[in-house]
Amino acid sequence: MCKGILDADSDGAGFLSTARAARLVPSVALVGAAWLLAWVETGSIDAGDWLLYAVLAGLLLAVVLMAGSAAKPSRLELIAVGALVALAGWNGISIAWSAAPALARDEALLTVLYAIVLLVPLLTLRGSGDRLAAVAAVAAGSGTLAVATAFALRFGGDQADRYYSGRLSFPISYPNALAAVFLVGFWPAVVLGARRESGLAARALALGAAVAASAGWLLTQSKGGIAAIAISAVIVLAVSPLRLRLLVPALIAAGLTAAAYGPLTAPFRADGDQALVHAIRRGGSALLVVTAAAVAVGLLYAFADRRLELGQRTRRGLGFAALGVGCAVALAGVAVFFAQVDHPGRWAQEKWRNFKHVPAQETSSTHLLTLGSYRYDIWRVGLDEFAHHPLAGIGSRGFAAAYLQNRRSPDTPVRAHSFELDALSELGIVGFVLLLAGVGLPLVPIVARMRAREPAATAAFAGAAYWIVHASADWIWTVPACGIPFFLLLGAGGSGEGRQLLPGRAAAAGTVAVIAVVIVGFLPPWLSARLTSHAYKADDPASSLRWAKRLDPLSVDPYAAQAALAPSPQAAAEARAAAVRKEPRSVELRYELGLAYLRAGDRARAVQALLEAKRLDPREPQIDEALRRARQAR
Repeated sequence: MCKGILDADSDGAGFLSTARAARLVPSVALVGAAWLLAWVETGSIDAGDWLLYAVLAGLLLAVVLMAGSAAKPSRLELIAVGALVALAGWNGISIAWSAAPALARDEALLTVLYAIVLLVPLLTLRGSGDRLAAVAAVAAGSGTLAVATAFALRFGGDQADRYYSGRLSFPISYPNALAAVFLVGFWPAVVLGARRESGLAARALALGAAVAASAGWLLTQSKGGIAAIAISAVIVLAVSPLRLRLLVPALIAAGLTAAAYGPLTAPFRADGDQALVHAIRRGGSALLVVTAAAVAVGLLYAFADRRLELGQRTRRGLGFAALGVGCAVALAGVAVFFAQVDHPGRWAQEKWRNFKHVPAQETSSTHLLTLGSYRYDIWRVGLDEFAHHPLAGIGSRGFAAAYLQNRRSPDTPVRAHSFELDALSELGIVGFVLLLAGVGLPLVPIVARMRAREPAATAAFAGAAYWIVHASADWIWTVPACGIPFFLLLGAGGSGEGRQLLPGRAAAAGTVAVIAVVIVGFLPPWLSARLTSHAYKADDPASSLRWAKRLDPLSVDPYAAQAALAPSPQAAAEARAAAVRKEPRSVELRYELGLAYLRAGDRARAVQALLEAKRLDPREPQIDEALRRARQAR
């Protein structure tokens, strides 16, 4: 009668260990994929770089389904996965009105990848031990990536190339995304370090991973990262019954990271190339030292924690004491603010002005103290586009084109720097509702387990809370190396024991569907990208490009390669014109077409193409300069 019920706790201890390891392999493989996407692919958002990992993730899911031991997801989980699949479909449908059809298709495939990542742990993980091991894998991924980065900074070469404007941009070139890859594992590591039942070495290593992640964030000096980790701390400590147990390791991690603040932020203040290289090496050394110190302190903390027994009354008293200290600190901060600021209203207006404008030159000792950015203007355009297209949006990945037409800044963002605003502006209310269902519904069972004091659920909730806050003010959704750990936490935290086996027919149908997605969705554009790259060094580039166009009829990259390899300026202009016909609202393609016509001696068409480029991007000075040259050409 219970033959179809899956229960991890029903096996013997030895078999359980082996079985758990087998169940964890798919989740650990996904953590490894995220790690490689960050380190090997440098966090690339180019589909040609991450689609191979999507292929492997799809095949992994197919193997899980074919193995015959997949658990049956709950109705809520199926709705969440279905919402993500529907969101992917809506992205695909929006190709019809998107300014960037190929990128809209890529966004659809990325969303399918996230649905696969969410589904894998739901099908494979069983009890709380499995869940805890899976979130530990996420923490280990973040910690080891930070440590590997530190080794590269300390002992590698070309250190100056690993930084941009005094901020770490290695292995991911975008510091804010790199910060997210580090910090998504911070709270899971803290929870593991706080768990009394774990071994001393495991708790010490967990605290080391937490400090490595936070120190890695400090190397990037991401303002979004610190804001998100602070807000998630407030959320977690407010709603988690384990707040007191989490407080000590969290404070240890914060204290050790703060102790290394000077060397970790020194590259931002370095003056000259030699000073910068020296500061970068010091930063790498500081991360390694503070991580080792965290392991040592964590070992002592775990040892003392095991021998210290607190009664219920004492714990309650400490809870009230912690609350009192927090309130006292908040009140003291308010008092200091009003003592230092004579006119709070004027101060607020000044800070608002600073937020709306980027300073001409950063004069502070750290990027963290610089308030200004282009986000105000980016969000203004995103909200305007949603107001003008509330139901269906402007089309997936269409924000970049919309911003160029309406911007008041020199920035050229590819997304709206908020995954909610991306959905609203590009996909309208329909896409936004599907996004909320796909991300929000998996949190329901996680919150219930967290309220029941389960560490794994607390780790998943805290890591997800951090990621959602950060993604609300940055475009980390678009970076697969950032998105995979988030959806893995959602799936791991929601997985459960005591479930029935997935029926054979459903598993077979799912296997067929997944393999079809891999063959029809993931493989063709990836092969097209490979063939396009191969064309630049092939003896017969025309053959490679011909197949690249057939495999991915939406992509303009084969036409760009054809133009670069063209035997004459006229042939190059024809290839550029073909690309424009595929994406007529692309400023870059119009601009390149104008230059191609200019090189081919067709002045009239060059001016026409550049005028259209200027209409699509009125503020770009390079277009004005090209127009001037085209009009003066003889």
